[in-house]
Amino acid sequence: MKPFFICLIALMSFSCSIDNEENINSYIEVLPIVSVSMPEYFEHGETYQIDITYLAPTNCHYFNDIYYDLEGNTSHVAILNTVVDNGNCETTNLEDQTSFNFEANTTGLHIFKFWQGEDENGQDMYLLMEVTVE
Repeated sequence: MKPFFICLIALMSFSCSIDNEENINSYIEVLPIVSVSMPEYFEHGETYQIDITYLAPTNCHYFNDIYYDLEGNTSHVAILNTVVDNGNCETTNLEDQTSFNFEANTTGLHIFKFWQGEDENGQDMYLLMEVTVE
C-alpha cells in the first residue's frame, strides 16, 4: 500500500493544471476548393497526384486533412481545416495548396466533385471534373 501512496503523491506533484486563462476555441471547418490540377485521362492501375488549391480565410486556419468519399465512380472531395480561434484571427484570404493520390482501379468515366461552398440557398456547389480511365 505504501508504494501506491508514493506513486500518487509523485503523480500529484508532477501534474499540471488544465485550466487555461485564454479562451481558445478550435474546430474543424470545410473550406471551398478554388481550382484543381490533374491529368485529362488516367490509365487503369496507375496512381496520379491531384493538386488542389483552396482559400484559407484567416491566419487561424490550418490544413487538417482532405475529405474523400468514393461512391461508385464518383469521388467527393473537400478540404478540412482546423481553426484555432483565440480572438486574434486576421482575415488573409490566402490561397493554399495540397494534393492527394488517386489510384485508378476501375475503367470508364470517373467523376470528381470538388466542394466549392454553398449557394445563397444553402445548396452545395461543386467543381465537376470527368476523367476517363482507360
